[in-house]
Amino acid sequence: MKFRTHAVAAALFCAAISTPAFADEIHAVTPSGATEAYFDLSLVDLSDTLANQCVDLGWTMVSSNETAVACELPVSFGNRLLSALVSPSYSTPPRQYLRFNMAGARGFSRVQVTGWQEIQTAFGQNQRTDMQSENYHNGAMGFLVGIDGLFPEGTTFPNHAFGDFTSQVVEDPRDGLLITQVNDGGAFHRAGIREGDILQRIAGERTKDGNDLSDGMHKAIREATYEVQFYRNGERMEVQVDREFRATIGPLPEPSFVASGASPAATTIVQQEAFSVAEELDRFADLLERGIISQEEFDIQKNRLLSSTP
Repeated sequence: MKFRTHAVAAALFCAAISTPAFADEIHAVTPSGATEAYFDLSLVDLSDTLANQCVDLGWTMVSSNETAVACELPVSFGNRLLSALVSPSYSTPPRQYLRFNMAGARGFSRVQVTGWQEIQTAFGQNQRTDMQSENYHNGAMGFLVGIDGLFPEGTTFPNHAFGDFTSQVVEDPRDGLLITQVNDGGAFHRAGIREGDILQRIAGERTKDGNDLSDGMHKAIREATYEVQFYRNGERMEVQVDREFRATIGPLPEPSFVASGASPAATTIVQQEAFSVAEELDRFADLLERGIISQEEFDIQKNRLLSSTP
């Protein structure tokens, strides 16, 4: 199973954060256990790529420099309702953040993702909950690979069958997953599934979207073969597919450039409205207190603001 478009990667990430049922088991198990990927980009280019991706998805970019990008994600209605039920009644609505930490490694740029949710009580205290679920990890890894990130060497995939195909959600002529590519020699290709078929069920799991697909491929590991139901030219068909696992990721390819460490550059903050110097300092102090920006980033912004004051 592969996801290759930015739009699908973004959808996976949002689903992972907002949909509890998404992908109950970890898909890509990295050797370090971290949510991470490698990019054949310089730190500067990678920072720009991540920052622009945040903006393109409608997220709010909180800060950006050569070693870290932080974004605030919109919280779904379901998450707001769930947080309202489990959080103190006097707390603010939850806010969700992602931070991409970057460093040069082995000629590549290595990025690790951390996510957390915050609420603020009436007494001004911030309560932070880290995102550590399998759902979050799977969505974040899908996001990174979807923007051309590379799995770390030694990454394994023990919890999901491997179909080696690509798909997209469709509603016409039937709702399901339209097969857009099937690689020759793979399990799906050997079973007779071809481009243009519309998947309906995998291992008994109804496949309406990427969430269902991941759940179905997890259920498919229970037996040596599993059933796939699909439609072709309006005709319902069923085939048995051999269970296969994706191979362990081997050595990374040779990078096209030599990555190097970078000293933190001035943090870029997206301004939604005009603030006075005092108000901006208060905002940066709040971001510092909540751990979203570092002390060095705060000092850079403080010096910038004070030097621009007449």
